[in-house]
Formats: sequence, structure tokens, C-alpha cells
Amino acid sequence: MPAAVTILHLEDSPLDCELACARLRKAGISCDVTRVDTRATFEAALGGQRFDLILADFFLPDFDGLEALEIAKARTPEIPFLFLSGRMGEETAVSALKMGARDYVLKQRLAHLPAAVERAIVEARTLAERRLAEENLHRLRQAIDDIRDYAIVTLDLEGRITSWNEGSRRLFGHTEEEALGRPLSLLFAPEERCAENIRGLLAGVAEKERCEGEWIHAARDGRRFFGSTVLTVARDATGAPAAYSVVVRDITDRRASEIALRDSEAKFRAIAESMPQLVWSTPPNGLPDYYNLHWFSYTGTRPEAMTGAAWMDVVHPDDRARTAALWTAAVRSGNSYEVEYRLREAGGRYRWFLGRAVPLRDGDGRITRWFGTCTDIDDAVKARAAQADAREDLERQVAERTAELVAANRRLLGEVAERQRAQADLSALYAKTPVPLHSLDAEGRLLSVSDRWLEFMGYESRGQVLGRNITEFMPPDVAREHRENRWPELLRLGAFQDMPYRLVKRSGEVADVLVSARIERDGWGAFLRTMAAVVDVSARLRAEAERERAEEALRHSQKMDALGQLTGGIAHDFNNLLTAISGNLDLLLSRLDTAERADLRDYATHAKVGATRAAGLTQRLLAFARRQPLRPDATEPCVLVEGMEDLLRRTVGEQVSIATDCPPDVWAAWCDSNQLEIALLNLVVNARDAMPDGGRITITAANAQLTATDVAGDVSGAAPGDYVVLTVADTGMGMPPDIIKRAFDPFFTTKPIGQGTGLGLSQVYGFVSQSHGLVRIDSEAGRGTAVRLYLPRCDGEDGAGLPPGTAAAPIANGAVDGTAGTVLLVEDEALVRMVAVQALEDAGLDVVEASDGAEALELLDGGLRADLVVTDVGLPGMNGRQLAEAVHERRPELGVLFMTGYAYDATLGTGILEPGCEVLQKPFETTALVARVTGMLAHTRGDGGTLRESVPERRCD
Repeated sequence: MPAAVTILHLEDSPLDCELACARLRKAGISCDVTRVDTRATFEAALGGQRFDLILADFFLPDFDGLEALEIAKARTPEIPFLFLSGRMGEETAVSALKMGARDYVLKQRLAHLPAAVERAIVEARTLAERRLAEENLHRLRQAIDDIRDYAIVTLDLEGRITSWNEGSRRLFGHTEEEALGRPLSLLFAPEERCAENIRGLLAGVAEKERCEGEWIHAARDGRRFFGSTVLTVARDATGAPAAYSVVVRDITDRRASEIALRDSEAKFRAIAESMPQLVWSTPPNGLPDYYNLHWFSYTGTRPEAMTGAAWMDVVHPDDRARTAALWTAAVRSGNSYEVEYRLREAGGRYRWFLGRAVPLRDGDGRITRWFGTCTDIDDAVKARAAQADAREDLERQVAERTAELVAANRRLLGEVAERQRAQADLSALYAKTPVPLHSLDAEGRLLSVSDRWLEFMGYESRGQVLGRNITEFMPPDVAREHRENRWPELLRLGAFQDMPYRLVKRSGEVADVLVSARIERDGWGAFLRTMAAVVDVSARLRAEAERERAEEALRHSQKMDALGQLTGGIAHDFNNLLTAISGNLDLLLSRLDTAERADLRDYATHAKVGATRAAGLTQRLLAFARRQPLRPDATEPCVLVEGMEDLLRRTVGEQVSIATDCPPDVWAAWCDSNQLEIALLNLVVNARDAMPDGGRITITAANAQLTATDVAGDVSGAAPGDYVVLTVADTGMGMPPDIIKRAFDPFFTTKPIGQGTGLGLSQVYGFVSQSHGLVRIDSEAGRGTAVRLYLPRCDGEDGAGLPPGTAAAPIANGAVDGTAGTVLLVEDEALVRMVAVQALEDAGLDVVEASDGAEALELLDGGLRADLVVTDVGLPGMNGRQLAEAVHERRPELGVLFMTGYAYDATLGTGILEPGCEVLQKPFETTALVARVTGMLAHTRGDGGTLRESVPERRCD
């Protein structure tokens, strides 16, 4: 169950609505009920607030519950609909349930209502969660079907296929209908399909959670291919296996490349081992990592000893320096290497060899490997020294052997080219990966990017990005952080995971991403490249920010509601105390009306002034709580500002200038003009206090049309529509954001102690909110403040087109002297009751007291002939409204005067009061009480004994 259930109650009886609410609260269900009683208000409510539940009476003035059910199911089918009716036959109830109603409860069985409400809300939530799960499952299945390069299959516990994606159809050739229900062996070649192998494979997956391998698979058309296959197990809530998943990727081309590469290496070794020369090979750094068997046979060394520069140990000491210099120069320059030196054989003797090496380069001209040979020329050298005449023959022999070496080198170069082609295939696979990938050199420049990276960043070709530093694709602050901290950290640690970055796309859009990077190094630890993967998290971060804004608005709304309830309750109780204090002071002043007691009268007068000021304070608290009495009317803002201009100038003094801008075409506003004057005065005084050294205040009026977007997130509940905007702007010190958040809190002030109550802006907030408007503050520390009041537009004349729920104020009552009669006074507060009794008796009326509704009814039933009932609204047990209904059942002609600490207590309901009923606001003057009572007596008894016409009740939500 939610913390507070929001209920839309379609009910024409306020009392039945209140009884239903009371029953729910008694059952521990906190509810916020909105009551409507017509088709129009019902449809309007469905289009506004989001409700958890709809309660509906079956019989309504202008349409019935079945029509309401049809409207609700068409507009908001996800909201549960319950009937709460006094009369509803079984056939009608069954029809309603078939049409989509969740349940029905009879009003005479309200005890069943809480359980029905809880059950309906739980069922609705369960259905919503089920729909969400089904949608997520559908999206997941769609995502799997969109993967074309991988076959993704799920299996039940017996190994039968339960799902088959588009990639499976493309790879194996079977349609989904053909594959579903078939065993896992369908995926494998005949020699792999042994049932024991399949069962063992599934058992191993269930035990190890995951199994990877490469198997031979067979397609429907007989095509055989190698597949990289991953099997995983999914478990249920108890941990038992529930299903298996299989992912297969065709690696036939990769296996062919690997086989070709191995064949190439085998051919190279076969050629090298068959050559009479000593053959060796090195990577670009010049440290040999391969020697043929002839090398080890001649030198007598072992493979594990021939690492790095150990080959220099078998070179004659006299030849080492020259040999090392020539080899170092060749490695640095990339030129061919050739040297004659003596190598030690296994027996310790040295023979002359011709050492030669050539570099193998890639497509960019970079050296990828050196290939060299050592040809035994010992006999030739000796013959050259001993037989000068044999030089030509020796050169011929050397040329023949060199030709053999060249031929061998050509064969080696062909094998290396084949290896390079295999590496190119791997590069093509990298380019087509679905994840944005890129690689960087040691300076942070782009070496390669995948196709998905280009698509994500908005570029068409790699030529537009390769060679550029990665910081060129970052905002300045992120680029600086990357250069100064993150790149050095990556070089130091070798990798990082999910590092937050922001990248600037070609279109200028800034994307929030997570980057995972790893440095690749060669066998000697030298830097090769940095490989990085990019994950876009922009949408997720925007959703989190939106959720935080919504949560902040909710917290602010809850805080203002709690403060409103607290201050309204305090003001209500304080009004009762002020009524007693002010009434007793009125009685005291009436008895001190002599010259001899002038000193005591002054004291009482001063106390009366204090009580009046206290009443003003409670009115401010009621204003914040949106429970003050308002008299809304068509108010011309420009006329009001013009009439207040002299007062405002005198208030702010000479150091502050006031300017007004009120165009003649500004609409009339529907609000209480007196309260608007007080609000403007409060804002001007605050603006003056914000400019201790003087400044300028500007008051402007304008028209505005607010859309649903403009009022979204506003806690005052203002609706979209036409508004009149009054702005009070100053050039003062301004407010920081933390002060703006608390500006409307009651008793919060930044002024020194004794210079402000902290209720000025609270009164403004409460008045505007109660008038169905909203308040906005624009401010920045050091640049002044602008407070904007948005008040509803008044269309037409005499209240035509007013905001829903408002009506004209009640007419004033005048005292009628000489009216006598008997008044039944019902008030549970003894102090207030005493003051009212004394004031009415002093006016010559007979007063009978009662402390609650039950006592009052006993007096009437006992024969009391009262001419008027004066009752408090908030009585214990039976409230004032219920007492009035009971009185009218006994004596319909008897008038009732309600007393309340709010403008209109919630128990008075809304709409039109019954004939002969009026309301008096606490705290009141005793003279006002006497005048209202005598006036009502005169209307009910003086003019032919007819009851006074009903008085429209003003609604102040």
C-alpha cells in the first residue's frame, strides 16, 4: 500500500464521502480524497491528478455509475474502479464487474470497504508490475533477435531448444518453428552428437556455471564450420538450474587463418632447418629469438642459453666490437646488415662466417622483423689468403651460396606476407565490433577506431579522426583533467575500468560516457598501444537527474504541507483564545465607560490593541496555511498599484526610488484586493530592507499564459491557463540559492532579532496559493531580487469565468436594535462560551448554554423554544454541521449561526449553505456577534416570519 492513497470519489453526498474517509482512516489507510459529483468534474479530474483508486456511487444526478465506469476505463484503464452505493442489485453488480469494475461495496456495509480498497490497489499494482515485466521481456527478446552475428539459443533442463534468434537462423539455416523442441545435438556435427557427450556437457555447465569451447557444427544445408560456443546456466530462486543458454559464433575463417599461419611457420622452420647456413631471426629491437638447429649444432649451445644478446659470446673477442657496431647501426637505420666474423664451434675452434640480415616491413614501411643467415666462409677466407689466384672461384662459390640465401629469404618473405594477411583479417573483425572501440599511441593520438565508434561520434571515415589527439574530442575541462591526471594514472597502473568522461560529438552534442582502457606492451615491456572501450551513459544520467529533481519537488511540497497544517492548527487554537481575550476586554471596556475609571479604561484599551495585533498575526499564519478568509473579486492590478503608490513611497523613504510599469491592456485578476495590497506592501518592505544604502524598486504588471510545462513540478497546484503577473524587483543584495529554498518558511528571516517576524513572504505564499496562483523568485547574490506573483485572470464581469470553486462573498449583516429572543449557544471552549453568553445577555437576549451537540439536542427535545442556534463548528463528537442538520430535522425554520477559527471549516463542506445559516469568523468583536445574532433574528422573525435567503459560501481551498 502507498503511504497515502489518492482517491477520486464520485459522490453527490459530502457526508457519505466523509463517512467513507473516516472508515478508511480507522482501518489505518491514510487517504487523500477528491470528491466530484458531476460528469464534467469527473472527466476534468481524470485529466489532471494521478489517482490510485476511483470510488463511485451508482446513482448520480446527471449520469450513473456504469457511464462513469466506461469513461474511466477509456481514459485511465490502469486505475482500479470500485462501486460504493446504497442500492445496487446483484445483476447490476455482475454487469459492472464484467465491464471492468474491481469490486462493489454497499454503503450500509462500510466495514467491508478497507479490505476492498487494499485488495484493489494491490491487484492493480500487481498487474502493472506484470505488464512491465512482459514489456521488458519483449524488449529483451527483440534485442536478442537483432543480434545477427551470434546464434543465441535457450534450452530447458532436458536440453531441448526453447528459443531461437535471427542469428541462429542465419548461422544454422533452421527456422524457429523447425528448431523449437529439438535437442541440443541439432547444433553439432554428427561426430559431436553423442548423447553422452551432450549430457556430460550440460552437467558440467550446471556444476561450473559456464563452459566455453570450440566445436564443429553443422548447418541445415550440410555446411560444416568451427564455432566458438559458450554455455551458461540460469538458476531459480532456490539456486537450482532452471534453464541453459548457448551462444555460438562462427570462427571458421579465424581457424583457417590460424592454421595457415601455423603452416607458414612450419614451412619457414622446415626451410630454415634444411638450409646449410646458420639461420636466425629477431623482432624489431634486434635481440634474436630464433635460431635453426644448425646454429646449436655448430656452436654447441642450448636454446635456453641463447636469449637476448647471448649470441655475442660465440663471436671471436677481436670481432665483437666491430660486429656489435655494425648490427646496432643496421637496427637503428633499417638498412641491410652484412659482416664477416669468426664464430666459435662446439670444439672451441673459430671459423669465418659471413653474417647477413634483411628487414621485413609492413604496409606503412615499419620494420616488423629481421631475418639473417651466417654462411661458413672459413675455407674461402683461407683460400683467399693462400691462393690469390683462386679469388674468382671463391667469389663464384660465395655468389652461389648468396643466391641460395636470397631464395630462402624470398620464401620467408612470402610466408610473412601470408601472416600479415591473417593479421589484417583480425583488424577487420575489430573494426566491425558493436562496441565503440579505439586505440591510442603513447602520445594519446588515435591509431584505430571501430565502425561503431565512428557512428557514435558522427564521422563518416577514419581519415577524419586518425592521428588526432583524443583530447580534441573532449570539453576543455575534461581534456585538462585527462592530460594532468587520468592519462598519467593509466600509464602508471596499466588499466582502468568505467572511468567517467565526456566526449564532444561532431554535431557538438556532449555525451557522458564510461571508458575502460588497457595498455598493451610487448615481451620486453615496451609500450605498444592503448585499447579502450566506450559506453554511452548520457540517457541514464539524464534520467537520474530528472528523478532527483522530482524527489526534491516532492520533499518541498511535503514540507510546505506539514508547515501549513502546523501553522493553521496553531492559528485555529489561538483564535479561540483571542476570542475569549478580546471578548472579555470588550465587556470590561463597556463597564468602564465612566470618567472616574479612565485610567483602567486606558489599560484595557491598550490590551485590546495588543489582542487586535495578535489577531493580525493569526491571519498571517492562516494566510500561509491557505485557510484565511478571502473575498475574491475582479481586481484591476494597475488601478491597485496606482492607488498604493503614495503609501509605498512614504514607506520606503527618500533613499529608495519606485518605478511602475502597468500597461493599460493588463487583464483583471480574480483575488482579494485587500490581501493583494498587503502582499505588495510586504514585498516592497522586503525590497527596501535589502537595499540599506538605497536603490530602485520596479513594480510591473503583465499578462501571461502558462502551459502544463510551465507549472510542472510546482507545489502550489496551479493549473495551466491565463494569469496576471505582478513583479516587484529591486537592485539590492540578492539571495543565494539556499536562502531562496527557505524564503517562504514561516518565521524564517535573515533580518536581525526584533526587526522582522519572518511571516511576510509566508503571507504572500499562502495568499497566492489560496488564490489558485503561484509565486516565483529570481535572485542572485549581489544582483538583486525579482518576486513574481501569478494570479488567475478574471474573465467577464461580476465573477463570470472565475476559477472553479469560487463565488461572491456573503452580504454583511447590520445590527437591529430592539430585537429580543432566546438563543441556544453551543460552544465547547468555556472561555469563549462565557464571553458570548455575557455579550448576548447584555444585549437583552435570553441565552441557554450547551457544551456539545448532544446536550443542545436534549434541550431542544426537552421543550426549549429557541429562536436561533449559535454553534461552534469544531465540537467534540457531533460537529457543528451535523448539529445543524439534526436541528433542522426537528425545527426546519430555526436559524443557525456557525462560529469557526478558519474561514470555513472543512466540516462545513462546499457550495451553498442551507437557508437560515450563516458563518462568523473567530476571533470576533462582541459587537459583531451581537449584530450578527440580532440581524438574523430580525430576518427570521421581523418580516413576515420568513427565513433569510441562503448565503453563497465562498470556497478558499
